[in-house]
Amino acid sequence: MKQHRAILAVCSIAQLLVVLDSSILTVALPQLAADLGISRENLPWVVNAFAIPIAGLLLVSGRLADTFGARRILLVGFALFAVASLVGGMAPTAGVLIAARVAQGIAAALISPATLSLLSYSFSAGPDRARAFGLWGAAAGSGGAIGVLAGGLLVEWAGWRWTLLVNIPLCVVLLGLLTIAIGRIQPVQKDDLDLPGAATGTVCVTTLTLGFASLQSEWLDVPAAVWLITAAVSLLLFVFIEIRSSPNPLLPLRRLAGERVWQLPVAMLLVGGAMTSTFYFLTLNFQVHRELNALQTGLSFLPLSVAAFIAAAASPGIVRKLGSIGSAVLAVLLMGLCLVTIAALAQDGWTGAIILISAGFGAGMGVAISTLANLITASCPSSLGGIASGTLTTAQQIGNTIGLAAIVSIDLGTASPGHDIAFLAAALLALITAGWLAYQAMRRRSNRSINTPSPRPAAHNSL
Repeated sequence: MKQHRAILAVCSIAQLLVVLDSSILTVALPQLAADLGISRENLPWVVNAFAIPIAGLLLVSGRLADTFGARRILLVGFALFAVASLVGGMAPTAGVLIAARVAQGIAAALISPATLSLLSYSFSAGPDRARAFGLWGAAAGSGGAIGVLAGGLLVEWAGWRWTLLVNIPLCVVLLGLLTIAIGRIQPVQKDDLDLPGAATGTVCVTTLTLGFASLQSEWLDVPAAVWLITAAVSLLLFVFIEIRSSPNPLLPLRRLAGERVWQLPVAMLLVGGAMTSTFYFLTLNFQVHRELNALQTGLSFLPLSVAAFIAAAASPGIVRKLGSIGSAVLAVLLMGLCLVTIAALAQDGWTGAIILISAGFGAGMGVAISTLANLITASCPSSLGGIASGTLTTAQQIGNTIGLAAIVSIDLGTASPGHDIAFLAAALLALITAGWLAYQAMRRRSNRSINTPSPRPAAHNSL
């Protein structure tokens, strides 16, 4: 029991660290740009440099967790994250900072699927596992808002460099817990790693996210079309290798052919786009349109963060009453309805009302993330826990990049300083997700009723 508590603490704090660092620099960008001389066009790459390696490497990292054990992968990930944070916090130039953010992204890609793999192996199906995934989901759901809050506090009181340096003590604590409290509990597999699949899969996801990120700024002087064409070609190669060529595929498509395994990453992709866009445009609305400072902006995210944490922690009880899919549908529907309301208030509405409604968005987000994560890991055998987790988190990261790029493009085509159209676009993503999950649930129920044999009529004795 003591070891289980340590595992849950490590996995939850680790996921909080990963999600927090995707947003903690958001409110620090103006100060950071002035200090290091980064232009407005290139500033998004401080964020993209962290997000793109995560998206590109999650599948490989999930397989590494299955092959070598989640604990070993976490040890490497925490150590790399600490070193990268130190380099980034001390960076003298923009180039060094972006290189450090890339290294942070690689470390985060190692950490995130390994946490889900370790949880799915350590907690068997039932209430204990539901509670564990609820707390993991609380960390994942509240991490983005906590990052904005922590970033505002650190920028106001210590400077932007501490938004990176603060990671070091967290990583040291996590390394200590892993080393002292958690022994080797997960058996490793002796299978060879599918290197061709790993290479083509990484190229596919990386170039896809680079393509959509380049729609905002072609910082690498490569047109977005080149990245997207490369992604399409590498996807075809990846599918061919996984189905036809590899004896031990990185992503066992045949074994993961169940409907639920594919519907859940699609849902998470759409949820990721809605989440990231909401954080981005709420920050712009508060800081630019409403002229709040970094500290005030961070504090404005506190109700969202608290609501996400409480709702995700309470999600096992919600699931017991409504079922897993029902809980996910209602949670994402709540996100969409809150975003529609925020859109109506974004231009001239009272700031306090937006903050209050954002808490409802956070509550829906917390339940949705924890429920989807629990569903996909429960749909796969424990030996595939890492790759299932990697698939889900890869979908979320792709959704983060594609969704934000698409909604930024929509927002730039409008003349709305409050970004109300952007909030409506994010709401549409959430509402489509709710419809998609509800449709898939009804389809599965219909298939089960069709495939269930009718009871045989009782035999009658003939006279």
